[in-house]
Order: sequence, then C-alpha cells, then structure tokens
Amino acid sequence: MAAIAAALLSGCVPTEYAATIRTTSYGVPHIVADSFTGAGYGYGYAFAQDNFCLFAEELVTLHGERAKYFGAAGGYLGQMGTQFSNVDSDFFYKLVLGSDQAARFKAGSSRATRELADGFATGYNRYLSETGLAKLPIACRGKAWVKPMTEEDAYLRFSQAAMVGSSLGFIGAIGSAVPPAAVVTKAAAPLTVAKAKTPVLPVDYAHSPVLMAFQTLRDHTIGSNGLGLGRDTTQSGKGLLMGNPHFPWWGALRLNQVHITVASEHYDVMGATLLGVPLPLIGFNDKVAWTHTFSTDNRFTVRYLAIDPSNPTRYLKDGKSVAMKAVPLTVSALGADGNQIQIKRTLYTTEYGPMLMDSSFTWTSGSGYALQDANASNYQLIDQVILNGKSTSVDSLRKSLATYNAMPWVNTIAADKGGDTLYANYSVAANVPDAQLAACVPPPFQPLMASTGVVVMAGTTAACDWSGSIPAVGRPWVKRPDYAMNSNDSHWWPSLNTYLGGFAKIIATGPNAEALPQSNRTRTGHAMVRDRLAGTDGQGGYRFTLANLQQLYLKSRFFKAEKWLPGFVSGCLASSGATPAALDACAVLQAWNTAHTPSNQGVVLFDELYAALGELNDASWWSVPFNPADPQETPRGSSNLAAAMAQLETLVASPQFDDPIKRRARTQDVQLLQRAEGVLAIPGGRSTYNNWAGVRTQVAPGQFIYTADPATNAGAFGNSYIQFVTWDNAGPVAEGILTYSQSSDPTSAHFSDQTRKYAAGEWVKLPYTEKQIKADANYSERTLFELPMLKK
Repeated sequence: MAAIAAALLSGCVPTEYAATIRTTSYGVPHIVADSFTGAGYGYGYAFAQDNFCLFAEELVTLHGERAKYFGAAGGYLGQMGTQFSNVDSDFFYKLVLGSDQAARFKAGSSRATRELADGFATGYNRYLSETGLAKLPIACRGKAWVKPMTEEDAYLRFSQAAMVGSSLGFIGAIGSAVPPAAVVTKAAAPLTVAKAKTPVLPVDYAHSPVLMAFQTLRDHTIGSNGLGLGRDTTQSGKGLLMGNPHFPWWGALRLNQVHITVASEHYDVMGATLLGVPLPLIGFNDKVAWTHTFSTDNRFTVRYLAIDPSNPTRYLKDGKSVAMKAVPLTVSALGADGNQIQIKRTLYTTEYGPMLMDSSFTWTSGSGYALQDANASNYQLIDQVILNGKSTSVDSLRKSLATYNAMPWVNTIAADKGGDTLYANYSVAANVPDAQLAACVPPPFQPLMASTGVVVMAGTTAACDWSGSIPAVGRPWVKRPDYAMNSNDSHWWPSLNTYLGGFAKIIATGPNAEALPQSNRTRTGHAMVRDRLAGTDGQGGYRFTLANLQQLYLKSRFFKAEKWLPGFVSGCLASSGATPAALDACAVLQAWNTAHTPSNQGVVLFDELYAALGELNDASWWSVPFNPADPQETPRGSSNLAAAMAQLETLVASPQFDDPIKRRARTQDVQLLQRAEGVLAIPGGRSTYNNWAGVRTQVAPGQFIYTADPATNAGAFGNSYIQFVTWDNAGPVAEGILTYSQSSDPTSAHFSDQTRKYAAGEWVKLPYTEKQIKADANYSERTLFELPMLKK
C-alpha cells in the first residue's frame, strides 16, 4: 500500500478518488484535492467520521423506509419542528423525492456537481466499509437500516435541501392526501360540467397543520442574522462579515464546518454546510465572505381546485374536467408484532403538483388543494454554491448569484477585502406577477395572505397559471461602502438609510411586505451599527473591529424591550390595582438593563411576558405607531396597560413565577443542556439577536428549564454556526463557533467541545491559510485514496 500511495502522489496512478484530509482543532476537516470528485470523496469520509449515524437515518427517510425500520406507529421531529408519522413521511418521499426526481436533478447539474455527488457517496461508503457495521457508533451499530450511499442519494439530498422552505413543510399533508370516500367514477368525464364554485375559507385555518408546519418560518424561529460592514464603518477599511444562522440543533438542518480546496477549479472556501451537502454554503475565501438569512419569498403557492362533483379525482378548469394522475404506492411497515405489513395508498398529482389535505384544507367532493413548488425544479443549487465560492468580490458574488438565481430560500449578505458590502436576494420565488397575485387569490383567502403571507391561488383557470421563478433582473440587491444587513425581514430595509421598494409582492407578502414594522432583531442590528458609528455604545472609538463586533454581539441587546418596557414598568408601579406579586415583577423588570445576558435577573420573566404579548407585534401595544419613514424608532412607547397587566398577573400567578426567587431567574439558571461532563448553561434568547431557544420543561413541581434532548439536541433552535471574517495583509482573519459542535455522536470528543466554548462566551480560530492550518495545535493529516478497480 505504501508503494501505491507513493505512486498516487506522484501522479502515476490515475484516480479521481483521492484527497488529503487535514484536521484542525475541534475536528474541522480541510480537504485538499485535485478535482471535485476528490474533494467530495475526502469530505464524504471526514463527514462520516462525525455524523455517520445521523445521515444514515436521513437516508432511510429519503428512501421512504422509516416505517419499515422504525415502525408503523412511530414518527419523528421534522426539520422545522413538526412531528410527522413514519408512514405519511414514507408516502411523501416516495411520491415527491423518488428516483425520477434524482434523475432530473442529475440531468440539470454540471460536471462539477456530478463529480461532487459521486465523490461524496464514495467517501461516505469508504468510511462504512473501513469501519464495519459492527463497529459503527452505538446509535446505528449493527442496524439493518444502515446501507451504503448511492450517487442517486446525493441528488435526493440536494433536492430535499432545496425544498426545506416549501414542500418539506407539507410532508404529512401530502403523504396522507387521499380522495373522499365517494366512489371514483371510472367513466370519461361528462361533456357538460358544472361551473367551478367559489371556495369557502377553512373554518380554522389558523390551526391548520399545514400552516402550523410553517410557524417556525413565519415567526423567524428558523432565521439568521447577516451583517456586512464596509470601509466606511471598519477601523481597517477592509470588509468585516458576521454570519449568524439560527437553525435547528438536530437533524438534516445541522451545519458542519469544512474547508474545501480544489486548486485546479480555483476553489478554496472555508465555512459550514448542511448535513450531506459537500461544499460550504456559508463561508469565505481569500477575498470575500458571505452568509445567508432565510428570505421572505413565497417559494410555493397552494392551489385551490374546484373538484368535479362527478369524480373527486378530477377538477374543473376553464369549463373542462381535468383528470389527476393516480400514483399507486406501497410502504412496508414494521407492525407491533414485529412483522412487516404492506400499506397501500394511491396518491394524486396535478399539473401544479401533488394533492394535499389536512383538517382545514380538506379534500371534499367540491374542493381540494394542490401544492405548486418552484423549488421542485431547482436543479442548480450545487452549481450555484460552486459559483458563489469562486467569487472574488461582492460584485462578482452578485453576478454569480444572478447567473443561476438558484439559492432556494435565502438572502445573501457579504463583505469583501476591498471594503464593499452586499445585500442581495437572489432566492427562488414563485413567478407570480403582481397583477396575477391580485386577480388569482380568491377573496376568502385574501385575509389568510394578509395575516400569514401564505398564498392560495385559484387553480380553476389558465389565467392563474405560473411556472418557474422570478428572474434575476427582478430581484432586490444593493452594494454599499458602509454596511448591509438582514435579519429575516424583507429586502426593504438593508441599511439605516437605504430602502428597496417596488419589487414583486410574491417576494414579500402579508406581514413581511415592504414598508411594514420591522422585527426586534432587524431593529437591534441597525441600532448596533448606528450607535457604534456614533460612539455611544461604550466600546470606545466609533468604528468596528472584529473584537468589538464580537463584544457587541455578546451584549445581547433587546431593542423592543428598550422601546416598550420603561413606560410599561412606570404604569405598573403606579397601578393601584396590581397585586404584590405583579408589583414585585415590575420592580425586577425596572432593574433589568434590557440586555439578554446570562447573569441578568428578569430576562426569563420578560421572555415569557413578551411571548404572551405576541412579541409586541400588535400595534395596540405601542403609544407611537409605526412610521415607514422611521422604521428604527417606531413603534415605541407602551400602551394598552390594562391588557399587558392582565398578562403579567397571569404569569406571576403561574407555578413558574409564583415567588420572588422564580421571578428573578436568569438564563444561566434555566437554559440548560445535559452533557456527559456536566450541565452547560446556554446563552441567547428566543427572540433576540443573540438567539437560542430550548423546550420549556418542568423538571420538578413549579421548576422549569429550557432544554433539549441530551443525545440529539432535538427541540433546540438558534445560534448554530457563527463566523466573524475580515482580512489583513496575509489573508483572511476569522473566528467563530459551531455552537452544538462538529459531531452528532455523543461518544465523540467533538460532540460538545465547541458547545463548552459557546456556553462560556468564547470564540475559536477558523484557520484558512496554509500557515494558520499547520500552526494549529491539533493539526493532523491523512492522504485518502481509492483505486478505480477497487471502488465498489
């Protein structure tokens, strides 16, 4: 083998399955290869070392075989926090993400993407064959559901990732959608058909499982902060980027750190990527750094169908009866007795996409609903990521984004070495012009669009047909020398004095539309920049450095609390009708400095009050209303004191806050994760710029903590991968943290090493240059290769 390795390194043995894996502290792999095949191969192997069992289970999900291995009665926590049954999930994946979808993705991809897919699967399988089923981590050791990965699986994973903000929210609704019990007529449609009926709004759409599945997107639980600082705001005159995605701490939306170098392709990027995606999605190279935030785009529309009363698998369109396509499917499922059973369902698709149903959006003899997803045909996601990584400035990055316009659900915020910044939304949005949107949302569904942003369009006429996505020429962007940011509000307000308006409404509808009140995190970000430049934030000077940006982040400012709480507290303390417990709570809140730091008393109390008040989103809570000419300082001032006091009285009477000690709880007392080495106190707030949320759990009578599953982190959302990137004359200078650490294996040394750093408010170096990498105290190197004739 030594001779073969020497021959390989000298170039005498032809193989694309070769890479050098250089590992630095915290288990971060730096992959060096001569081709994208080799890069995928090296990363597939390195990734498997840390996350094999987690991804092996995700492959079971992608194959539609959860019920076969994990039981017909079981289920799992989906990527957006929704519980799905194994059986419904299996039917969904067999219908939406089958072999035909993988083939379409491959056919639509470049050579480079195909090389990455092949290489990643081969490297992942190398780890499996080298380790052996009996020696895998305990979570999947010896399990029958562990299988080698195929190249097809890679394309399925890419497509699944593209649909995170759309079809994946409908797993249960699509997987369980069957026609009403009425007999399905086999005869041809009658020559005369009934006129399409006007839809009736679902009685309880607010609690529709379909809409609830997107609650974490609508309230920005799955969100991010992105801040690019330019030459007019930094001390060095070079760009400075903060990337801060807020993602689930479990499952397929976990991020992993990786550095990929393929010199022959002019590709050298370090950053973080989603589970099973073989290139950094967020990251930096020697000239530009970028991050992403979840955008407000409507990537899908729900289609209202007027069902043909003679046959529930036909619908009426422009006076004609149109047949749905029947797709008979079978799912194998493990029964309670240990035997496999076969479950059969016939699901249906339409010209728009698959049928769906839930308790509100029902499929009856008169109406039904289908999903049309623009990302179902997004086959260039990985090509887009490759092109992004080759960018040399924010200008070239913007051109890269516009080339494919294939970022599926994110804005892009960037800064470059020359001191320019960029905000750009080249995400995928359904290609629906404003006139069509106005004409094609039936009146009963217009309040739904206004309140939630969810678009239900008529599928009853060709005049409402759409295809593809809003083209690049119609996407919002701005380049600036001072700063650009986004924290999941729309494109409208990317810097303090910049407003981007007049874009297609499908990009930002309902509460996310242009010129509407901005969220706490958006206002916090702008205030942080404003006060730094004014020198009023206590940091000294009036420019940004990497160090003071980190300090400002850790200060955990809560801007809406600053603007509302003083007036409320004054009114509360002056109230003659308040209970002693409420007066004590207000005294606690008065003493709180509104920073969401781990040691501050009153933070937990305000978090719960803020949630009870609907995060102060209703205009009635404010004395000075929102003014689109001043989105930073409006709304402000408290109002509706009686209603707010009623909510506070309810809180202080509850077991969580019914004594003075509980009302003074700090996040370091209650935001807790159990680890083998002890309990870690996790910083951040569920609605704040510095962001984290756990599951509220009663651990003893009247004692509550916010936590997550100690083995999988299930239930936790918030800060995931954080990067701070700038440049000096030698190259990138980067620090950050992967909050939940690199490995999903609880027995790994890299399961909680960075989590301990995060809990302590510390950052780690992100080595990029050759000198930085080789100077790392835990540097190691391995050359990995596989000869073509040995490849299985």
